[in-house]
Amino acid sequence: MRFVTRLLAFVVVILAAFWFSVRNGNELVNVVLPFLRIRAPLSLVVFACILGGMGLSGLLAWRAERRARRLADRAASARFAYEPAPAPESPVPPESPAVSEPPGPPERSEPSPLL
Repeated sequence: MRFVTRLLAFVVVILAAFWFSVRNGNELVNVVLPFLRIRAPLSLVVFACILGGMGLSGLLAWRAERRARRLADRAASARFAYEPAPAPESPVPPESPAVSEPPGPPERSEPSPLL
């Protein structure tokens, strides 16, 4: 049900954008930039602004993700730097092969009554 609701909302947004483009397709606007003046249809300007905003938000999210990963890596390396080193193990005297017996067959377990 959630998929159908999202799909319906997406279709409504697309139809609203199409309606806006049809109604304002013949409107020309002047976009005045510091060294440039652009005369373009209103629907094209709105579309470019939406794409620019999506690109800018994607770039900022990518930058924040990189910063968070860098901080997490620094914290992990600092945590590993201050962990105490493991104590050296005492040497175990080797056992003679004649003394050690080979292990017997594995013990069989009873089947579970729940199965």
